[in-house]
Amino acid sequence: MKKITTHSKSGLFLMEMIFVFLFLGLTCGVCVRLFAASYMARVHAREDSHIQELITSAGEILEGTDGTVQNFLALMPDGVADQDSICYYFDKHWQNASEESAFYKMRLVCSASDKVKEVHITFEKLQNANEETSLYTQTIRFPVFSTKEEADS
Repeated sequence: MKKITTHSKSGLFLMEMIFVFLFLGLTCGVCVRLFAASYMARVHAREDSHIQELITSAGEILEGTDGTVQNFLALMPDGVADQDSICYYFDKHWQNASEESAFYKMRLVCSASDKVKEVHITFEKLQNANEETSLYTQTIRFPVFSTKEEADS
């Protein structure tokens, strides 16, 4: 009589478990990458939103005034002024900060002539003391219209 041997099914079960864990690991890796990408997209959208708001404010100040550093400081007082430029420093949450604790920097370079007043705006992310990453650069120009009364006087 022939002896019937039965093999245990534990080898097949172990193989199935390995494939399940492999699939789970790959799925978790993809999810982590997606969450990281969505976080970075949110950070960039937030930066863009604050940059747009600040550029709009600077454009309105330039349009309504003669475009000098003193006018910008009168309407946006938290800046550090040089001769023809102003630097504003912000923390990670876009609140005004000191230069030492700043995470973002906005630099305005003002210039005006008889025909055009302009401001060149640069936004930078301050990585560390030696490295700055440029986020956005914009130049805003407005023509200067002289009225007849100014021309007569």
